[in-house]
Amino acid sequence: MSQPCAPNPAEVADRHAARERIFRYSAIGSLAFEVLFVGAVVVALIAYTDASTFLQSVTADETLFSIKLTLLTVTVSTAISMLLAIPAGYALSNYRFPFSSVIDTLLDLPIVLPPVAAGFALLILFGYYLGDPMEEMGLFLPHSQIGIVVAQFFATMTFAVRSVRAALDSVNARLPAVARTLGSNRWRAFRRVTLPLARNGIIAGGVLSWARCLGLFGPVVMFCGATRYRTEILPTAIFLNNSVGRLEEAVAGTLILLLLAVVTLIVFKRLGSQGFLF
Repeated sequence: MSQPCAPNPAEVADRHAARERIFRYSAIGSLAFEVLFVGAVVVALIAYTDASTFLQSVTADETLFSIKLTLLTVTVSTAISMLLAIPAGYALSNYRFPFSSVIDTLLDLPIVLPPVAAGFALLILFGYYLGDPMEEMGLFLPHSQIGIVVAQFFATMTFAVRSVRAALDSVNARLPAVARTLGSNRWRAFRRVTLPLARNGIIAGGVLSWARCLGLFGPVVMFCGATRYRTEILPTAIFLNNSVGRLEEAVAGTLILLLLAVVTLIVFKRLGSQGFLF
């Protein structure tokens, strides 16, 4: 009976080297494709318009209105989100609740809920059920600028809570515990120990939440409509200008959002990207 031939070490090494090359080129090729795809989209936007047309579009009254309204509503909604996210994130990080899985699911729902559905749900709540009582108090949220803040807050609050919780969880639990053994109460230990150590992560989460608010369209347009000079934030302005063929204005609005997104990413990375996982 013949003995099986032992594999040639040189052939085995060549096969391993070939597989390694295939794997390496596949990984690098996939990365190159995605980078080139993103780069092509950005270059197409920049190349579509010239500097004079861009400046003319940016300085138009309607564009300036949408920029101001966008920055105002995004900043207010992010501030509210972070103000509530810090105690909420602390509660999730340090306390145990009954039905914790239900709480986690409800908190994560705004992330996975389709944006248009989220806006429609807000419209049903604040328009159909709470519309008349709130209008009697002089506050009607649908199709209003305050409603934009509500829609942005609903779509962003989960990001804020999760980022704050991640930042607080990154702090060594022994440090606030030591502070409490030295006489500090829970609030003082949080304020003097935990919060300073988690500061960068919390700020990074706030920056990321601000960036998410910046490009929201679906919840806002469903809840507040798309009315020029009333509820016209930058994403809405892009939609309106594109729908009537004013492509230069639409491109200008898109480039403004792109610039703001780049600045946000730079700030986020300068903070070390702590406190939130993509």
